[in-house]
Amino acid sequence: MLFDIHNTKFARQVRRIATRHPIRKVLVTSVQVPRRGRKLDKVFSRFMNTRHTVDFAPVRMARGRGKFSNINTALSKVNLPDYDWVVVTDDDVNLPPRFLDMFIPLCEIMDLKISQPAHRYHSYTSFTFNYRKWNSIGRVTRYVEDGPVTAFHRDAMAYLFPFPELRWAWATDIAFCDEARRNHHNVGIVDYTAIEHLKPAGHDYPVREATAEARAFLSRRSLQPDRQDLFRDTEILRHIGNGCLTYDVMM
Repeated sequence: MLFDIHNTKFARQVRRIATRHPIRKVLVTSVQVPRRGRKLDKVFSRFMNTRHTVDFAPVRMARGRGKFSNINTALSKVNLPDYDWVVVTDDDVNLPPRFLDMFIPLCEIMDLKISQPAHRYHSYTSFTFNYRKWNSIGRVTRYVEDGPVTAFHRDAMAYLFPFPELRWAWATDIAFCDEARRNHHNVGIVDYTAIEHLKPAGHDYPVREATAEARAFLSRRSLQPDRQDLFRDTEILRHIGNGCLTYDVMM
């Protein structure tokens, strides 16, 4: 099961804010990979199980174009200011029940403008930093990964769209987080709504080429991320009650 004992401590607190939270308009977008249409349909059906208003903007994978190049095509066909949140998802994820009902309110009470759900412990992730943290509802961080599920608030979309059009998309997340920092916006990870990524990153594309492209991209933007500083929590949300949030501030 995707909901387990980790969540029981916080369940009543999160349900209370989720049922009282205003209805949001959410756009979910993804790249349709050939012969994997059923997988994407299954993921979309999970996003539909919510009290929020959800629209979908899938886009067929164009040969020779990267993930966010394709996503740019999908988003260019909608009126982005109509949406409170844009969620970019892959097709190889398992989401907890009523994912958006819990995820969106937690993002907003932490004032996150770019966010991701944490990974469960047996999920495939590129960095252990993204694994769910015990005794945490969510975290304000310095880094949010650009997949497999990444959410962008309308405030962030105002300066992030269109996304960088890289063939392999590596390092786009470092650029996203840098732009958020420049705009004094929080980014973070929601531990309560941890997901399961079903296959490892780099499974079906050339890692060497992706790495070279990422390094060149960061160089052009004069970005030299320090891993120790990047993979760091700045605040951890421990409790929600009576309209107050209890954070541990990390030095």
